[in-house]
Amino acid sequence: MSFTIEIRFLGGLTESQQSVFADAACRWQEIILGDLPPVQLANGDIIENVRIDAQGTTIDGASGILGQAGPTQLRSGSFLPATGIMRFDSADLARLEAENSLVDVIIHEMGHVLGFGTLWSSQFLGLIAGEGSENPVFTGENALNEYKNLTNSIEPNPVPLANTGGPGTREGHWRELTFDNELMTGFIDTGDNPISRLSIAAFEDMGYQVEYTSADTYALPDPTIMELKELKENNQCKMCSRKILRCDPIILPESAFLN
Repeated sequence: MSFTIEIRFLGGLTESQQSVFADAACRWQEIILGDLPPVQLANGDIIENVRIDAQGTTIDGASGILGQAGPTQLRSGSFLPATGIMRFDSADLARLEAENSLVDVIIHEMGHVLGFGTLWSSQFLGLIAGEGSENPVFTGENALNEYKNLTNSIEPNPVPLANTGGPGTREGHWRELTFDNELMTGFIDTGDNPISRLSIAAFEDMGYQVEYTSADTYALPDPTIMELKELKENNQCKMCSRKILRCDPIILPESAFLN
């Protein structure tokens, strides 16, 4: 068996938007390989790996509250998700699609549903040092090794996390001024937004089985160029601004496990 993401469409998405969600699930299934323990929900539903409810709905029109995305029910012990939600304002989905940024945004947000940045805190996996400080860092061993390789360092160093932005951005992404166009920073860049080995390593640190050869080609940007880069609000990831709502996931009881 292999890792699967079931997308349950709850309405409000066009055929082309549904295809984007399906393609995003396929991309993460290339990266995450191993099965998760099956669980049974309180309503009797059996979840083999992860199920995501996807929906377009009317909230407040374009450029207001963009939606909600994150895990909703977690496995006991590992804290890995069983279910999650991706519910977005239909007007914003249409805008993102017209701007040709919907694919990157949906892949990015699906990563958050799988736990990237949403399950790192001391409440769950405890993979952040310096929470609430000016310099939060990711401490997972595999990510540290990948960051060491990216920086050509002798010793591994903690990975810089976003230290600006609202609760949907801060400490839930790689730091933009260090990693630039890597997909899992809190900002969308024009052009390519690759998923690096660093991001894949973070999923391994979370407890997933991963495939590093599925990473996109990526190198750190020239620091002198990044010093000159001005972060403008209209470049910020449309689904990771302060207008994206996160979830407060519940932990399933141990009795939910089927095996």
